Amino acid sequence: MPTKHDGFIKAQLLLPFVDLAMARGCNVDAALKLYGLTKTDLRNPQKAVHAEIIYGLTNTLAEKAKDPHLGYNVADTFDIKTWLPTQDAFENACTIGDYYTRFLLSVPQQASSVRHTLTVTAPHATYAVTRSVQTHQMPVQVEGFGMGLHIRTLRHLSHAHWQPKLVRLETPFPEALPQMPTGVGIKRSNVSGLSLTFPSSWLTLPVHPQDSRSNHLGTSVPPTPQNISIISTLRTAARPLLEDRTLSEQDFADALGISLARLKASLRLQNTTLPRELKRLRIDVAKEMFSDATQTVATVAQALGYSDQSHFSRFFRSQTGQSPREYRATLNQN
Repeated sequence: MPTKHDGFIKAQLLLPFVDLAMARGCNVDAALKLYGLTKTDLRNPQKAVHAEIIYGLTNTLAEKAKDPHLGYNVADTFDIKTWLPTQDAFENACTIGDYYTRFLLSVPQQASSVRHTLTVTAPHATYAVTRSVQTHQMPVQVEGFGMGLHIRTLRHLSHAHWQPKLVRLETPFPEALPQMPTGVGIKRSNVSGLSLTFPSSWLTLPVHPQDSRSNHLGTSVPPTPQNISIISTLRTAARPLLEDRTLSEQDFADALGISLARLKASLRLQNTTLPRELKRLRIDVAKEMFSDATQTVATVAQALGYSDQSHFSRFFRSQTGQSPREYRATLNQN
């Protein structure tokens, strides 16, 4: 445990939040100073700070980044494989149940402010995180991070068996989630913490090494350091804007909080362009939405900025080699 007392968290767990805020042009040094921390503190594996500071700092970073969903977006973009609490689970797990067991055993070494439990019954399994300390600062962004982490991980590990309508997430802070079509059922809870419920049969599903060791779960972007700071951040910022096809490159730069010149230069360094990345993102979002059987082709097309369903279908086929109907058929086969 970080200390002998409850309520403390390893400072280095703040690094993904700081990295994303920096990528968006925020003055993170000023935010850290408000809470008596430095970047050196975040690199010290022995440094632990109280949950009050963790919650306050992550909320402040969200305010400075002008992103009310910063925590969720951190979980959606950073390299889970190298994050300390999940590192062993991703390296060594053989099944989804094995993954959650390893994570449950590892995460208390990084934080004493929460309690993790895995409850298994015949129909359902529930992974729950319960906060053990009372703080003045609300853990909004930390909760958003936890929700993003568990949704992203379970979706990746269950792979072809993923059915979002069978998954239920309970949280006291649903506002920490962006309005994205994940298909997962969200319920407001009065309990201090979150819980993720899914079919217990998924716990026996095998985890393949090539799946668990992938740097970027559920994305089509090559894993390089620059991707985390630019391309992954672009994907996060652009996702809620896909429905509006009138937006310019300047609009996307503004959403990132950087200049248009910097955005273009960063994309050139990755040998890509904004239109190319938006195409990749639209395909990824479309595939995610198609995994939910309640989403029609027309609904998906509209969410991605296509007023003409046939136009969207042609775009989807040009990028994947399959029509939306053919792609859905492959999901049903699995």
